[in-house]
This record gives sequence, C-alpha cells and structure tokens, in this order.
Amino acid sequence: MDEAALRDWWEELLQVHEFAHYRDYAEQLTRTEVDFLAEALGLRGVETILDLGCGGGRHSLELARRGFTVVGLDAAAPVLAAARRRAADEGLSVTFTQGDMRALAFDARFDVVLVMNSTLGFFDDATNAAVLAGAARALAPGGKLLLQLINPYQIERYLRDFRNGWYQIGAGVVLREASFDPRSASLAIGYRYLDPAQSLDVAHPGDRIRLYGFPELAAKLAGAGLRPLSVFGDAVLPPVPFGEDSMWQVVVAVRDKVVAGEEPA
Repeated sequence: MDEAALRDWWEELLQVHEFAHYRDYAEQLTRTEVDFLAEALGLRGVETILDLGCGGGRHSLELARRGFTVVGLDAAAPVLAAARRRAADEGLSVTFTQGDMRALAFDARFDVVLVMNSTLGFFDDATNAAVLAGAARALAPGGKLLLQLINPYQIERYLRDFRNGWYQIGAGVVLREASFDPRSASLAIGYRYLDPAQSLDVAHPGDRIRLYGFPELAAKLAGAGLRPLSVFGDAVLPPVPFGEDSMWQVVVAVRDKVVAGEEPA
C-alpha cells in the first residue's frame, strides 16, 4: 500500500468507522458544535457554506439537515463516499467534492467557510497561509471564516487525555501516541491499528499539526485579508470566553473587501 492509499485507509478508519463505533457521542458532539456555529456566525438559514477538510461530513450533514446549502471538501475519496451514502440515506441535499484545500478554485462563492478541528495546521507555515488565502478568496465580501484550533498554550492539558492509549474501533484496537515539539510548535500524532482476527497490524504514516498562538494566527488572517471579529474558548453554548485556561481557540473572521493579492475595485 503506497502512502496515499495508506492515508485514505486511515482517514476512513478514523473519520468513518471511529464515529460509527461512538455514534451517539459523535452525533451529540456534532449537534452541540453546529448549535454553536449557528450562534457564533449569526446564521439565518440561507447561507451557503464550505466545510474545508470535511472528513466524513458530520458538520456538513448536520448543517444540511438544518436547511443550509453546503459543500464539503476533502482529499480522501473513501470518507467522501461514506458521506455521500449517508446524505443519500437521509435524503439530504449536500455536495461532497474531492479536492485539495491548498489549491481552492472557488471565487467569492460562499457566505461561510469552516475549518474545524485544527485542520489548518497540517501543513508548513507558507502552505497554511496559502490555505487561508484560498479560503478568503472563496468567501463573498462580508463572508465569514470560522477556525477551530488547539490552543498551544494549553497543550499539556490537552495531552493529558489524548497523549497515549489504546481504544477500540470495530473489531480492532488503535494505539494513539502524541507529543508536542515546542521548537516547531507542532503536535506529532501517530497511530497503530491491530485486529488479530484479520492478522492486521497497520501503522499510520504520522501527522504533524502546526499550532498557532492567537497573535501568530491574527497576523496570518490579516495577510489573507481576513479580520478577526471574535474568539471563543470552545465550540459550545453558552459561549465560552477565550482565556488562559482554554484548550481551544475558535476564531471568527470576516473577509475584507480587498483580499491579499487583489486590486481594489
């Protein structure tokens, strides 16, 4: 199995089968997060939304259930196939498209762009900046970007429950091992899947997630023509202020009329 196929295999395991195994918890979490999104973004029910790195589509599907026009974009074909099946089973109108968030082709199409669960940080600094610039271009003027990111200043607390451990998915078990490198401000995560009944022992190729403190993030948003409006400590209601003990930073930013690289009209 080459690395691309291996990553697709892992994405399907973690984004589809893991959520199916913990379905009740996952669905409650999703409803809670989408309730928050609706309030934090001031959604009225008529917006067109792009869900970047949508994975198995849990946010996209819940937003579609509530009547929004949604496009979910992800690089992994198997998770998109699962999301399309779920949408078809529920009779939901939602578009799932395979694509690279580093090379978005959308131009002023969306009222909202979502980047959930530290999806922004999977690349190097220059590429993360390019992702933000692409997200800004995808927004109509006055449109809003919502980023959910781990707060690096609380990484020790975050890792207390996340660092290492075995847990079950289907008939097998997963070992997760995570560590933080303060020199690069990166969270490294590896997984191993074991299913003795099928003689499976599969190692994940490994992920590194660049974590940004708020001043760094605000500078990157400004470079993309995005202006922070608010920042919260979690994606929950009632809203939680962003403070020194927040494990998450959830930032809402608006697209200015002129996006980086464009000339004023």
